[in-house]
Amino acid sequence: QNIHIETMTFHHHYPISFLLLGLLFGCITSAAAFNIGVSRSGAVNPTELSRRDVLSKSIASAVLISLPTKAVSIESTTFLSGIASLQTGLSNNENIESGAALYVTCRPNRPDNVPRAILDGSRGKPPPVLAARFENPQFPFEFTLTTDNLTPEGASAIEGSDNIWWSNEDLVVSARLDSDGVAATRDPNDLVGRGFYSSKTQDAAMIELQGRGMFGKAVTSKK
Repeated sequence: QNIHIETMTFHHHYPISFLLLGLLFGCITSAAAFNIGVSRSGAVNPTELSRRDVLSKSIASAVLISLPTKAVSIESTTFLSGIASLQTGLSNNENIESGAALYVTCRPNRPDNVPRAILDGSRGKPPPVLAARFENPQFPFEFTLTTDNLTPEGASAIEGSDNIWWSNEDLVVSARLDSDGVAATRDPNDLVGRGFYSSKTQDAAMIELQGRGMFGKAVTSKK
């Protein structure tokens, strides 16, 4: 008896195949992420990516695989604006180190956008769709994010559509004032905050920067 198995077509059935491929990829990368940064003795290697960072990248890749996407050409567009300010009582602009930089990232406020089968350990955080770096900001600092700030994940569109996949979604806007301006470093004195952007009201996202707190400072303290 001849058995014919159709593994993948590029007609109307490809969404299911892509989804299965995405789920398989997510499971493999999630398992591999468990061992990254851990030596054979079980000690954590601080020079390696954290498990959460690796899982986040794995999810981003799996999402793009599971949903057939294409690169989309977008005319210059301003997606959102925001205002970052210092929490009352924090040092003023004169005490901000020269070379400091404000990093801003945006993610859809929809954790259920990611297939649940690959969410273990990640809390379903979608990939960043917008990212920007602003050097030597003066507070309160007004900013805008445009097509120039799209990430590779954010610049993708679902096949059959001319719109980016996160179009018309609310966004979580996270910001970090890095004291030395280097994104790879985490200093206990860095200031962090987040706000929200509503696609309905389109009001500016308001972000209040504050200290990391005792736990955050302990985690990021230099050794």
